[in-house]
Amino acid sequence: MSDGTLSQDEIDALLQGTDELMTESMGNATSPGFGGANKSVSGEQLSENDKANLGELLREIGQSQATAIGTMTNVNTVFSTPFIDSGQLDALKKEIKGKVIQAKVSLTGGISGEWVYVVPEKSVLTITNILIGQEENTDVSDLVKNTFGEVVTQTTGTLITILNERLGKPITPGFPHIDYLADAAAITISGGQFVVRMSYVFSLQDKGSAKFYAFLSMPLARNISSAFSQAKAAVASQFTMGAAQQQQSGIPLRPISYEPLQMGVASEAMGNIALLLDVPMRVTVELGRTKMTIKDILGLGEGSIIELDKLAGEPVDILVNDKVIAQGEVVVIDENFAVRVTHIVSPMERVTESAETKL
Repeated sequence: MSDGTLSQDEIDALLQGTDELMTESMGNATSPGFGGANKSVSGEQLSENDKANLGELLREIGQSQATAIGTMTNVNTVFSTPFIDSGQLDALKKEIKGKVIQAKVSLTGGISGEWVYVVPEKSVLTITNILIGQEENTDVSDLVKNTFGEVVTQTTGTLITILNERLGKPITPGFPHIDYLADAAAITISGGQFVVRMSYVFSLQDKGSAKFYAFLSMPLARNISSAFSQAKAAVASQFTMGAAQQQQSGIPLRPISYEPLQMGVASEAMGNIALLLDVPMRVTVELGRTKMTIKDILGLGEGSIIELDKLAGEPVDILVNDKVIAQGEVVVIDENFAVRVTHIVSPMERVTESAETKL
């Protein structure tokens, strides 16, 4: 594999018009070989059940992430060529050539560990150049890194939604830690030298394709698979019990028919967003900010005046979970302060402002 290019197996899969999952174990002397023909499982390998579980989750996660990227870029995005292999980290990362961006996301709660995205430089630019409107850009600047951080945040949101639903466990992601690595040899994964690597491709209509890798430690991969097996067993048990009760009551059973699904970026995106509509968020209105020395702060008392960086009549910032999402003007309604929204901050404005702040 190279930076953004496809392996022969992936090319063959595309030519055959299939997204069938491929699995392989490598990087150790007891590898079962392609497809796991040897059923014996060592501490360095995935079992056939683990491969099947991770493959099922990967397809669902990849398709949901394609929807998220398509919504951000306004470009039809398709997930394809899922591939899972496992083995020693040193052996697996040798196949990734050139510069990459590594994004580490810590998972806590029902499942703990690091979900590590590794994306070749070329693939990063394929997505971010659309978002920043610079199609010919070849430099991974701070703006590009911050923009890609937004992409990782969005795709991680869909990842967590699916894991929470499918594993039946509450999982909380940390803020992505982004590193620009000059060589894939610098990739690091916590949790042991044996890892699982999941790779897949996002095809962005006529804009090109982007190759993604997701690295998981072997313990994390097995914990996810185990939780998925338990969740499926619980659902199957409930279904069996329900069917038995219906048969005992004499109620005839018949399969449920559904209307054909209408596939599309907008409809899928709304389906995902609907899951979050009842989540409470902290909304803050910020009048202004300033910087003071410790000496001045200690000298504050009743009647002290603090001069802010906002001019009189200038719009105030409206923040959701400490992120600026809009601006407005202060009004009074029935003796209560309120804010009339005058401007909605676009995602690209938030990314640009974040990059300028760091500079």
